[in-house]
Formats: sequence, structure tokens, C-alpha cells
Amino acid sequence: MKVSIVVPVYNTGKYLKKCIDSLLNQNFDNYEIIIINDNSPDDSEGIILSYNNPKIIYIKNSENKGIGYNRNLGIEKSKGKYICFIDSDDYVSNNFLSELYLACESEKLDMAICDYNYVDNNKIKQVKLIDFNTTNLDESPDLITKIPLGPCNKMYRKDLIISNNIRFEEKLKYEDIPFVGGSLYYSNKIGKVNKFLNYFTVHENSETSTRDLKVFDIFKELDNLRKIYKNKSKYLDEYIVSTVFNYTIQQRYQKDKKIAYRFIEMAFKYLKDNDIDYKNSNYIKSRGLKGILEKNKLLTKIYCFIYRK
Repeated sequence: MKVSIVVPVYNTGKYLKKCIDSLLNQNFDNYEIIIINDNSPDDSEGIILSYNNPKIIYIKNSENKGIGYNRNLGIEKSKGKYICFIDSDDYVSNNFLSELYLACESEKLDMAICDYNYVDNNKIKQVKLIDFNTTNLDESPDLITKIPLGPCNKMYRKDLIISNNIRFEEKLKYEDIPFVGGSLYYSNKIGKVNKFLNYFTVHENSETSTRDLKVFDIFKELDNLRKIYKNKSKYLDEYIVSTVFNYTIQQRYQKDKKIAYRFIEMAFKYLKDNDIDYKNSNYIKSRGLKGILEKNKLLTKIYCFIYRK
């Protein structure tokens, strides 16, 4: 088996058919699609069972386990030399597998990354990542600040994942940070395919747009990432600064004002407790006037208050 695609499913019946169709319509051979239904109460199971295709391996949980558990289960069940992860409300180009697989095989990559598209209300916006030749974190330590730590626009060599025990966090939100961060850390060869092969769908119930108490999990996940890197990367603090301030500004979407303000307080405390010089970070310098807002706790709170109003 060349490639295994892991697709966790929970309440995404509205988008699921488009996702599965795109995976079955690949100009590629010898791959499997592992679909894991996390006890979804909607019509997802009926949609999955309507397909009669030998490429599809269907697993249904008897209870809701969470996306981290399901991705780890997919790793355990996979037979491919390489693994991809696709969210069930997203879809891919028909050359997604062929392009990434060719890059992995020709360059002997541990991890291949591609550009992607955001789909919001049927409007497609291309997201161009930094271009780079085959490298690793020793040669390009700033890569952790340039590559989004989401798992779905990437292909991973399974041996790398197994031998280094790289797993998704199962009890916390933002479960992909230690997985993708760990994959970057342990990869000897990381490559880039300069094509827009993924389509990420943004909607009100997607993980990227949901704001609740689980937002506090980001600090635990950043701690998990720090344990992997053991402060060996001088750019790790830069990644943490950009991530923390991205989430403080996003508190303008938080439904509960008290939660929003508590998160902002905790964010600045986290940076102080870990002795991270955020005020002089390259991230803040690159943000211009926005950086003045983001590095100031009071201004951030005022901004979120005004935006909510």
C-alpha cells in the first residue's frame, strides 16, 4: 500500500460526500481511505455506507472519542508507506496524492507540504506558503514559524511517525500542534510542492471558527511542543508569540466576555512565566501598528470589547 488517508467524521454530513468524492477521484493508484465515524448522530453513516468501493475502510466508534483519538486510530489501522489526514468537511484536488507521493519518493522525504485554499461561503482564497528546497529544522530553524501546524496539507512517512512515537493529543483541543510540530522536529528531509492541492472549508461549526472554554488548551499544547523541542530551536519562542497573540485577538469572537478577558490575562502571564521577550520579537516587529495593539494587554482588551459591540 502506497498511501493511507485518515478521515475522522463527526456531524459533517453536509460536506462529507464532497470530501469522499474528491478522495475517490484521485489520479493515483494503490491507496486506502480510512473513514472513522466518531458516533456521529447526523446522517454521516448513511452517506458513508452508500459507497461501495474497496478503497474505503469504515470504522465506527460506539461512543464519541474525539478527533485526536480517531487520527491515532487511523495511524494504527493504516497500511500505507505514507499517511495523509483530511478533515471530513474539506476536500482535495484530484492530483493531491500523486503530487505529494511523487515528491516524497523522488526526494526521499519524511514529510511533504503543499499550498492550500480557504473556502468560505463558496469563495476560494489561495494561501501561498513560503517556498523552500528540501531541508530540515537544523538547516532551516525558522521553518516552524513559516509552516502552519495543521496536519491536512501534508504527507508523512509512516516509519517516521511510528519510530518516534508521534501522536495526536487525545484529551485536549489543538491536538495537531504536537503532532505536526513533532513531525517537523524529527524529519531529516522536508519538502514542498508548490501547488494548491487542499481546500479547507470554513463554517460556523468548524474547529477554526469555534470559540469556547477549550481555547485555554492552547497553553497545554504549547507546553507539549516545548517538551518535544527542549528549547533547541531559537525560533520556537517566535512561534509561541505568534500563536498566543493570534488567539488573544481572536477573543473578539468569544461569546462570553469574562472568558475572553480571562484568556487575555492568562496569555500575557504565560509569556512572562516562560521568560519570552514578546515585545522585541520578530513577529511583533513584522506586524507594524497591529503589533503595538497585540503586545499591549489593555489595548487588546479594549479592541475585543469594541469589536464585540
